[in-house]
Amino acid sequence: MIGSYSAYQTELSNRIIHLRDSESLTYGSIADLLIREGYRSPRGFELGPESVFSIYKKRKKRDTRLNGVPEVEILNVEVLRF
Repeated sequence: MIGSYSAYQTELSNRIIHLRDSESLTYGSIADLLIREGYRSPRGFELGPESVFSIYKKRKKRDTRLNGVPEVEILNVEVLRF
């Protein structure tokens, strides 16, 4: 079962992905900017570069898992003749 993101987690991760992919900011710069804008981690802690990277990485991995094309590999196929 896939847990869904809260509205805050979605907003925060969308903002991080935009800043990283479109604006090409570093994780430290993103953390500083988000702190100035009043964002905190989903559990209420101050954001640091490591937590920004973790949120970015996990969201990208989740998006790939949910929206990516699954790899199908067929092994050991037997053809039975009657």
